Amino acid sequence: MSSDEARAAETATGVSQDARFALELEFVMSLANPRYIHHLAKEKFLDDPSFVAYLAYLQYWREPAYARFLHYPHALHFLGQLQRPEFRKAMANPRAVEHVFSQQFFHWQKSRSEQLEHAERAMVEKDEEKK
Repeated sequence: MSSDEARAAETATGVSQDARFALELEFVMSLANPRYIHHLAKEKFLDDPSFVAYLAYLQYWREPAYARFLHYPHALHFLGQLQRPEFRKAMANPRAVEHVFSQQFFHWQKSRSEQLEHAERAMVEKDEEKK
């Protein structure tokens, strides 16, 4: 975005580019929480065409230049899933949300276990090299 376009956007919205970046970053990161997505579905945001268009606009966060700011990479997965009408509809169902939430937890649990195993192997190998 050129500086003229940035100024025009700031004038039109009344929000600085820095504030807009921070707000969009916070919102995208919140999408890592399936229960928050369920809240959006319950409140019918996911049925609103303008909100769905906003979710499509936010796809730019998948680009490495922006994704590097995200603390919760699952946010990008859910941002992608929210492009699918069947996923948006499913997230209104509490049982589906709890299933997604538990699968996310198991993924994190497995990932963490693998990280610890890798670190332990590296320490053992390092100790063996010293001998």
